[in-house]
Amino acid sequence: MTAIVWANILLTLPFLVAFIAVPLWWTFKRPQTGADHAEARAYLRTRTAFAEALARRAARTRTPAHTPTRTAA
Repeated sequence: MTAIVWANILLTLPFLVAFIAVPLWWTFKRPQTGADHAEARAYLRTRTAFAEALARRAARTRTPAHTPTRTAA
């Protein structure tokens, strides 16, 4: 192999080590203890509360379906 091939191999090794070692270091430094779903639960609570409020409002303001309306002459 020529000197250029050896130089490429030698220059590639630090990058490969960095691409493999840095994420491993991050993982071992701060291991994931579990997923935090607090924001998702708050969003779902708000969404269901809002939908229930709209349903209650619609039930209070519902008009009969076949009520004749008068138009201005």
